[in-house]
Amino acid sequence: MRRLLLLTLATGALLSASGTAQNVRLLHDSFEYEPGFIGGVEGGKGFTGTWWSGDNGDWGAVEYPGHDRIGGMLRGKGDHAASYHLLDMASMLEIADNWTLGKDGTTLWFRFSLRRIPGGDEAYGGMVLNWQFQEEALFIGSPFGSDELGIEKPWVTDPVFIPGTNVDFASTLVTRIDFKVGDDRVRVWADPLEAFPETNPGIDETMPDIHFNELKFISGSGSTFGYEFDQVSMWTPSLRPLFSMSSLVGGTDATLRVETLLPGATVQLAYSLSGAGPSGSPYGDLALSPPVTQLPPMTSNGFGVLTTDFPIPFALTGRLLWVQAIELQAGGGGTRSNAIAEVVQ
Repeated sequence: MRRLLLLTLATGALLSASGTAQNVRLLHDSFEYEPGFIGGVEGGKGFTGTWWSGDNGDWGAVEYPGHDRIGGMLRGKGDHAASYHLLDMASMLEIADNWTLGKDGTTLWFRFSLRRIPGGDEAYGGMVLNWQFQEEALFIGSPFGSDELGIEKPWVTDPVFIPGTNVDFASTLVTRIDFKVGDDRVRVWADPLEAFPETNPGIDETMPDIHFNELKFISGSGSTFGYEFDQVSMWTPSLRPLFSMSSLVGGTDATLRVETLLPGATVQLAYSLSGAGPSGSPYGDLALSPPVTQLPPMTSNGFGVLTTDFPIPFALTGRLLWVQAIELQAGGGGTRSNAIAEVVQ
């Protein structure tokens, strides 16, 4: 019943990289689906639509057990077979550039596990940051040419590998991409101890400009098919301000909370019953569709936190409510928070 449009603020959604910076999970998939072919299946957090896995939906399948204790895993079922899932770009407008990820000045972390199936002989397999119908922006996994783990920009760069790794053993790859003007910096760690490592990476490369709006899982060039993928997630450094909403029940008061504000900041909350936008505003595109209703401006406390009760009419029960906050700037303009959509209970 509940769909978070940008941030999953539940337990485990926020992890600390060094004690001073937080990262927010934008998407996650542990393949908690019924066993069987994945084509046409809807699921995961931070995605939109259903999986596409070939015309018959059978290029990939969910199998059990997975690499962790949650859900199953995705396994490729054919040579050069791929499974695709579009990202919910409407939930990520604050870090998007023309409805793709890769905006200069932003950072993304990726984490997933993979393994070539026991006895498999496919020459490559991995997760692709894909710009739908445009290009494969970055391949992360085991590129063609070695059984080691590595990266490449398909058809553009040569593969770069992490010495000593082996795709026949389940490994967790953590990738950090810093999007810059021009080429982007890509760092990769294999089985790091930290969620967001600060140690020397196995790969530290400059790659041609990366833009994507879809994840693609593919393997091929063999006769015994199959790579396994699990625990897929994407994170970004904590956005400011952070908005959350609780107790959304018709006929009662919901609690709206905005954090990481400047002390004494003026905050504008706005909501829509029509959709996730985007709609233009003096503060940039809002993840709200017209008509947009604004609440009276409010002020954060000395700790940079604003909490307010918001009456929810009983007549809205069962409706989807989109809400977003804006921290207004003294000289004009403002900083948008994440947007949240939630069904009124």
